[in-house]
Amino acid sequence: MKKDQKKSKEEGYIPFDPEELKNITQEGDPNDEAYELLWEATCVSSHVSETSKASGHADDDDIYPTSAQETDKMEELVNQAVAALKEPNPEFNEKVSALRDIIGWSRKRHWKLNWRIIVGVIIFIFILNHCASSKKADVNDVAEKLEIVKNWNEDNITIPLEKFEGAGWRILEKYYADAKTWKSYKLSFIAHDYYTAQKDIEYFKAELEKDKSEGTRKYDVEGLEKSTKKFKDKAEEYKELNEADFEEFQEMAIEEFEGKLDEKESDANWVKFWNIFFILLIPVYIFAARPFGYLISRYRKEANTMSKIEKIGLWLSGGLFAAGAGIGFVDIVTKWSDGSTSRSDDGTGPVRLAIKLGLFAAAVLVFCAVSCFLMLYATITGLKRNYDWGAVKAKAVEASEAIKTKK
Repeated sequence: MKKDQKKSKEEGYIPFDPEELKNITQEGDPNDEAYELLWEATCVSSHVSETSKASGHADDDDIYPTSAQETDKMEELVNQAVAALKEPNPEFNEKVSALRDIIGWSRKRHWKLNWRIIVGVIIFIFILNHCASSKKADVNDVAEKLEIVKNWNEDNITIPLEKFEGAGWRILEKYYADAKTWKSYKLSFIAHDYYTAQKDIEYFKAELEKDKSEGTRKYDVEGLEKSTKKFKDKAEEYKELNEADFEEFQEMAIEEFEGKLDEKESDANWVKFWNIFFILLIPVYIFAARPFGYLISRYRKEANTMSKIEKIGLWLSGGLFAAGAGIGFVDIVTKWSDGSTSRSDDGTGPVRLAIKLGLFAAAVLVFCAVSCFLMLYATITGLKRNYDWGAVKAKAVEASEAIKTKK
């Protein structure tokens, strides 16, 4: 028995040992039938196995009714037991009172809100809101760049491919500022890929001249084929862009930035969707989190599993936070000849700060992720289990028919 570990009806608490009802009376006792009926009342739950019924051993986890029908059956048997009592017995009355409390609790709805989950989802909403603002700024930034491209002054430039031989990568922040800059920047990237493919061809040709196994030669042959194809494709691509007139390559640039704009808008809309989704999820979760007592009993084991998942999430989140808080900074203390001292960082300060903030961020994200999962799961199962949608639909149809009849 685990009765002494329980404190509430949600946990299956009962103030007496159900097994006492089976063995409390001797044969011929006038109250034997009454106690037998009480024992049967503790066995109406579908959680009580036939083996437990036959052996007279039922755990208090199992005696709570798990449906409206089982609740009615328990009440019926308790009433029969009271009617069958021959001699007044205070101990009997206490057990009857405890079972009636369970029956009353099972028939009522109870709030099953987890405020830690709600807090975690609210924090996640704030994070999403910040991300949505950032994504919106990205959209505006690309839209501004697109507008600049559309308003370029007509200009053109052609650059021989050989000019870029041996040139490395170059990053230009405002490569879209004017027509010449965009075109030369794009040509430099194509040329870089062209000359890279050329070097790869030379490498694979040299490798194929060596004495190698068939498997290694196959890899070199495939590499040579891919490099050759890339070499030719980049040569054609460079020629096409280099020979393009202003209208042609401006259209290319417009397509580039329109594609980026679509991508940024898609990202922003996706973040906005989840932001609105979780904002709406909270009131729906509150609405769904009001089951009948017998449903709490039916899904008690599942609730215990969800509670364990929450505890694991809290433990992991707390561990990450504690690890971050435990990272300190190392100062070098220098004592000078005049007796003064100075402090300076040992050089690891920025790295330590980055790790510290990273662990804090990970702790928050773990807490939010677990909270969102548990809220979503509780909302879906709560809506499905805690409300009779068939009856709601029937009433809606009935009301609709009544309105049509009045018309």
